Amino acid sequence: MKRESEYLLILCGVFDDSYTPLTRAEFWKYYHNYGDSVTGIVESHEGRIDKLLERSGSVTFAIETMSEMGIRITTFLEDSFPGMVYNRLGDFCPPLMYMAGEERLLMHRYAGYVGSRIIEEDDIKWTKMMVQKNISDGFGIVSGGAKGVDSISIGHALNEGGTAIAFLPDNIKTWIQDRYYREQIMNGRLLIYSHVSPFARKTRTSFVASAMERNKLIYAQSVATAVVRSDLNKGGTWAGATEAIKHRWTPVFVWDNKSYAGNQRLIELGGIPIDDDGKKVEKKTDIPDDEKNVEPVQLSLFDNMFAGSVR
Repeated sequence: MKRESEYLLILCGVFDDSYTPLTRAEFWKYYHNYGDSVTGIVESHEGRIDKLLERSGSVTFAIETMSEMGIRITTFLEDSFPGMVYNRLGDFCPPLMYMAGEERLLMHRYAGYVGSRIIEEDDIKWTKMMVQKNISDGFGIVSGGAKGVDSISIGHALNEGGTAIAFLPDNIKTWIQDRYYREQIMNGRLLIYSHVSPFARKTRTSFVASAMERNKLIYAQSVATAVVRSDLNKGGTWAGATEAIKHRWTPVFVWDNKSYAGNQRLIELGGIPIDDDGKKVEKKTDIPDDEKNVEPVQLSLFDNMFAGSVR
């Protein structure tokens, strides 16, 4: 690990000690104030920074403890960090994350899936159908690990022999201790990240906040993300999708299910509608008379939405 990454762990890592590390927003402010350099922050010798540097012993112990669990830490300066997330989110990106799995999976292309925790049979069938198409086209799946659409999309991808990345809004230990996910990690098919430390103390407020932060990571890691089902004007799926559309982090596809008011509003806001077969219709305006009977152009989900390096 680079020396600057080691400093970053001391400044921003959440461990079982009495220190208060820098938040994401605080770190990026310091980082830019000192020439976009972690070393510059350390050499500033500001009171709070010098105080944090005293915790190196407890950080070393925490790293060893996490290593025994199968967890390691990566920073935006390392190749094991999802570079697409950093490149797209900038200061919205967490400066470090806790991870488990093989970093080579970052070189794959990923289709994102988001949606409600409470879903119906039709939502499950549509999600599995779309995931199957993606796997057949050479994509992995990236999602958030929650119940509902998240777990369905990742689980189906793994069951069908695909690869997946999960960004978790909560303690990474839970997934590592699950036998199924642990086997997928060991088999090199699942990579998991969390911006939440295994040592963090969970509250209802902190979980909701971390889930909102996690949503950004899913969109940023995908070449395009599909919204399966969203409530209208409320909930994490709605907030994440509207934010992604606003910032244009990635193309946001939305299932054009007429009975879902949230989905219909997302389409009005700029989401790309896709039908029950996973295709979108290229709508034409002012169609010449000789083209009115021509079948509309159908494009498969995520076709031609990626180019160049995926890191």
